[in-house]
Parts: sequence; C-alpha cells; structure tokens
Amino acid sequence: MKKLTSKGAQAQNPEGPKARRGTERLEADGQTHRRDCECPRCEAGFTPTDHDRERAARRAAEKQGRVAAARAAERRKERVRIAQLDLQAYFRAGNAAADAEVQRLRDMRNKAIADRRLDELLRLRREGLPLGLALEQIDRRFPPDGTSGAENDNAHPVAGAPRPVARTGSLFT
Repeated sequence: MKKLTSKGAQAQNPEGPKARRGTERLEADGQTHRRDCECPRCEAGFTPTDHDRERAARRAAEKQGRVAAARAAERRKERVRIAQLDLQAYFRAGNAAADAEVQRLRDMRNKAIADRRLDELLRLRREGLPLGLALEQIDRRFPPDGTSGAENDNAHPVAGAPRPVARTGSLFT
C-alpha cells in the first residue's frame, strides 16, 4: 500500500496541506506516521514498526547528509571561483601597471631620441671633447630658452633656478 507524503497530500487536495493537517501526521523524516497518528491507514493497523521507523530515520539522516555535502561542495566551488577572480583581478592590475610603466619608458625613449641636444652631446663626447666644453658648445648652438628644437622638458630653464655649472670629465665615468 502506498504511503501518503506531504507531496501526495498536496496533489490530492488542491487546497494545500492545511486542509488535511488533522488526518496526516508525519514524523521528522517526512515519511513515517507518528505513534499517535489517527489517520485511517494507521487505524486500520498499517502502522510502521520500530524497525521501519529506524530505517526511515536513517534514510532521512543520509538524505540530510547528502544535501549538506552538496551544499558544502557548492560553497567550496564558490570559494575557489572567488579566489580565482581575485587572482585574475590582481594580475590584471599588475599587468596594467606594468603596461603603463612600459608606455612611460617608451615615451621617454622617444623623447630622448628626438632631442637634438642629446644627439649633439653624444657626438661631441665621441669626438673626445670634455663634458664641460661639450655642454657649453651645445648651449651656444641650441640655446635652452629658445625654441630651437629642444623637445625635452629639461631644455627649458626654470626662472630663478641656478644654472648647472659645466664640469670637465667623461660622460660615462
């Protein structure tokens, strides 16, 4: 004989479980009837035995354990997913900072390559002219306060700032 569950009661009674509340009393496992159940089935002598109750309680505990394990597995997966997202965000931020630094260095390199004063300084140093004399000669040819081609910000003097004194010596020592 088929046992009535809360789902079966809802299927047979469209008003919901409240209309049949007095006739069907299920135990905590949702399957077996209580000992004080007064439903027609139990009154007819089809009450579950203690062994049936134990089995039903074990099944309910196992089902709860499976549900809890599934929830725990989902929580673990979610934690792993969030950790991966955090790691991706960390690497994206690091990559963005590195890209910005590379772009800044490229811009500085392009600026240095385009600076005619630097080119002239390197040419004069290769010819053996001391640094002080090479700087003086560059200042005469390409005055820093003029717009004669110095594209870099260092070529424009700051008002009131002392001019650096040219020293003799090697550029690379």
